[in-house]
Amino acid sequence: MRSLLAEVVFTRWHARLVILGCSLLAALFGIIGPFFQKEFIDMLTGTQTKLHLFEVSSPLWYVLGAFLCVLASQAFSQLVNYLSSKEALFMQRVFAERLYSKTLNLRVDTMSHRPVGEIVSLYATDVPGATVFLDQTLPAGASTLFPLILSPFAISVLFDIPLWPTIVVMVVISCLNTFMAFRQSRFFFKFKQLAAERIGLVNEWIQNIRTIRILGWIHHFEDNIFAKREIETQNRVSMVTNGQMMNAISSSVTFILNVVTLASFVLYSKHAMTSGELLALLWIVAIFLTRPFRQMPWFFTFAFDSWTSLKRLEEFFSTQNNQTAESTNETPEQAALDEKYAVQVRGLNLRIGSRHILKNMNFDVKDGEFVAVVGEVGSGKSMLMLSLLRETGARFESYRIGATDALLEDNNSVRANYAYVPQEGFIMSASLRENVAFLYDIDPDRDGMVEESLRLAQFELNTERVEKGLSTEIGERGVNLSGGQRQRVSLARVHFHDAQILLLDDCLSAVDVDTEQKLFDSLLMGAWADRTRILVTHRLSALNRVDRILFLEDGRIIDQGTFEELLARNEKFREYTTTVAKEAAANKESEADRG
Repeated sequence: MRSLLAEVVFTRWHARLVILGCSLLAALFGIIGPFFQKEFIDMLTGTQTKLHLFEVSSPLWYVLGAFLCVLASQAFSQLVNYLSSKEALFMQRVFAERLYSKTLNLRVDTMSHRPVGEIVSLYATDVPGATVFLDQTLPAGASTLFPLILSPFAISVLFDIPLWPTIVVMVVISCLNTFMAFRQSRFFFKFKQLAAERIGLVNEWIQNIRTIRILGWIHHFEDNIFAKREIETQNRVSMVTNGQMMNAISSSVTFILNVVTLASFVLYSKHAMTSGELLALLWIVAIFLTRPFRQMPWFFTFAFDSWTSLKRLEEFFSTQNNQTAESTNETPEQAALDEKYAVQVRGLNLRIGSRHILKNMNFDVKDGEFVAVVGEVGSGKSMLMLSLLRETGARFESYRIGATDALLEDNNSVRANYAYVPQEGFIMSASLRENVAFLYDIDPDRDGMVEESLRLAQFELNTERVEKGLSTEIGERGVNLSGGQRQRVSLARVHFHDAQILLLDDCLSAVDVDTEQKLFDSLLMGAWADRTRILVTHRLSALNRVDRILFLEDGRIIDQGTFEELLARNEKFREYTTTVAKEAAANKESEADRG
C-alpha cells in the first residue's frame, strides 16, 4: 500500500500539474514585468542597451505591458490558491471518511488502549494538518521555487553578470531557513501531541464530571489539566519565538541580496548601469523576490508539519485488529447443528494480548429461549456478548445464527440479527423521540409506537420529569437522566426496532426491584416472550424466571441448567448466589442509612 504522502501527491495528479503550471506562469509574468519597466525608463531617458524586447512607437505600450504582466501574475497566483484549497478539501474528505471507516471497523479490544481524545485530535487536527501539503506547502513551494530559479537567470541575462554570487547567497539563506523551519516543525509536532493529550483529559473530565465531583477529585483533575496546559503554553512560546526569528531573517534577506547583487554588478558588469536597469534590478531583488524569501521558511515548516500529521494518520490507519485472535472462516468437523436454534456456538476462544479471556465455549440457544449468563466480576460475561456481536477478535470453530453460518457473513450482517443493550445505556444529544427511534426527524405519525415502547419499558411520560414529552431534549450522554432512566430508554429502543435476538448486558442494574419486576412482566416475559433473550445479570430475582442459566467462571462455562438444577448440584453456584445475596443486602442497608 502506498504511503499517504504519495497519495496526497499523486491523487488527481492532473490537478497538481495544473497548480504547478499556474505557479510557473505567475512567476514568468512576474519576471517579465521588470523588462517592460526597464524599456520604459530607458526610452524616456534616451538610453540604449543591448537587450530590447521589441521596438514600440510610444512608451505607454511598455506601461501597458508591465501592467498586464503584474495583473496576469496576480491572477495566476490567486488561481493557484483557489485550486490548492479545493484539492485540500477533497483530500480532507477522503481522509475523514477513511478515518471514520477505520474507527468503525476497529474492535473493542483494539480500541481499548486508545483514548477518545486521540480520535478527536486526529479528526480535528491531523486530517486538516495532513492536507496542509496541498493548501499551503504546494502553492508556497511553487511560488518560492520558480522565482528563485528564474530570478538569477533573469539578472544574468538582463545585466550580463555571473550567476554564482546570487546563487551562493540564495543557497546559504535556504539552508538557514531549512534549519529554522525544521526546528519550528518540531514545536508544531509537540503542540499537536500536547493538544491531543489535553483534549483527552478534558474529554474524560467532562464525561465523568458528576462522578469526579462526588468523589472530590475535581482539584486533582484540574491540576492535571492546568499542568498539561502550562507545558503546552511553554512550547507555544518557544514556537512563536522561533517563528519571529524566522520572520526577522526573512525580512533581512532582501537587503543582503540587494547588496550582493549591486556589488556583483559593480565588479563584473561590462557597461554602466542605466536608470532602467537600476529600476529593474531593484524590482526583481527587492520586490519580486521578497515574497519567495518570506515564504521559504514557512514552506519548510508547513511541509514538516504536514508530514507529521500524515505519519500520525498513517500509524492509525495501519492499526490492525488482534490477528492472533481473529475470527476464522475455517469450519472443521462440527457437532450436530440444528436449525431450530437461534444461536449455536462451538469452540469460542478470545485472547487479548497474553490474557485468555474466553476459553473453549460451546452452547446453543433455542428460538424464543430466555437464557441468563451469570458469574463473578471478570468471568467474561460482557466479552461474551461483544464476541457474539463480532466486536472482539474471538475465534470460533463454528458460529451459526439460525440457518446462517455467521463466519461467512461480514460483521454488519451478523450485528443486524441482534439488538444490544449495554449496561451503560447509550443516549445521544437529541429529543426523547429520536433517542427511542434512533432516527433524526422521525415522522410524528410514529409517535404512538414510540410512546408504546416507552410505556412497556416503564418510562411514563407524565411521571418522568420530561416536561415536553417526546420532544424533550436530552443532553449529551443523557446527563439529565438517571442511570435507570437511561437503561429504560435503551430498552424502549430495542422494543421499537423489533429485533429477534436480544443481548441484554446487565441492563437492569440501575433500576429498583419493583421496576425490575414490572419490566419482566411487560417486556422480558411479556412483549418479548417470543424473542430469543440472552441476559447478563447479577440479580438473583431474575434467575428463577429464565429458561436456562449459563454459569461462567474464569472465561469458561462450567455449568448450565435451570436455577433449581444448579442450586441442587453445583457448590460453586450456591457460593456465588450467597455472595450476591449478601452484597445486595449490604447495598440495601447502605441505601437505607443514607435515606
